[in-house]
Amino acid sequence: TPVPGGVGPMTIAMLMANTVKACRQT
Repeated sequence: TPVPGGVGPMTIAMLMANTVKACRQT
């Protein structure tokens, strides 16, 4: 269940985590 006002930061955090993970796998 999305928390009002918390969806943006969570999405950004997920994107950042995925980017770092992808960079480290290369």
